[in-house]
Amino acid sequence: MKWVLFFALVIGAAVAILFTVFPEWDMAISSLFWNASRRNFGVAGLGWAANIRTLANWLPWVFAGPAFAAIILKFIFPRGKMFMPARAAVLLAVTMALGPGLLVNGILKEHWGRPRPVHVDTFGGKDTFRPWYATDGTCPTNCSFVSGEGSLGFWLVAPASLVSGPAGAVAMVAAVSFGALAGGLRIAFGGHFFTDVVFSGVLVILLIVGMRLWLYDRARSPTDASLEDAIGNAGLALKAGIHRLAGRA
Repeated sequence: MKWVLFFALVIGAAVAILFTVFPEWDMAISSLFWNASRRNFGVAGLGWAANIRTLANWLPWVFAGPAFAAIILKFIFPRGKMFMPARAAVLLAVTMALGPGLLVNGILKEHWGRPRPVHVDTFGGKDTFRPWYATDGTCPTNCSFVSGEGSLGFWLVAPASLVSGPAGAVAMVAAVSFGALAGGLRIAFGGHFFTDVVFSGVLVILLIVGMRLWLYDRARSPTDASLEDAIGNAGLALKAGIHRLAGRA
């Protein structure tokens, strides 16, 4: 994960500096996909592109879904055995919930105010282009910064980080490439600017690295057994609280 963190920080810093000095580059990149004669982003109407977008939205849940299920079942049946390692389940579920869920879709996209390319006047919309660092745009909700689908694609770095040995490097390259593809399609569709996609990847990768450090890569990291016991104890406490409330009712 160290080299992934290094590249994420370098790319994030470089893009932040360059696109702050030259914010018009975002518009220049989006204009590559804009068909001026037809007044649309042509890739958005292609069937294969729509199919890849659908895959990009569903594939991460193939990995995240079982992780959420394992934790929920442990809460419901605290004395049962989790069907997947506890640390892997927590890594996948927490990073999905906090990254693409809370940070990206719950906070940034709801409060940054940046209009999407398709809403900018240059590309047939009514809003004024705003650079990535400006939060005073006219978008009311579900805005452009950062890319939700990009963050979902880059989240595959989380399950890739659990693959050991030489296959782990292959899985990591595949995960980053998939995130770039998912985010790149959103740029081609006119749904996001280049910086929206880059920063969605950087933020999610930083979160995953932090969770990896807490769960695996520090001196006193929890074991799968200890973390599973902690989840089970939380489930028992929850059950006891529900029984007390039911008794009072």
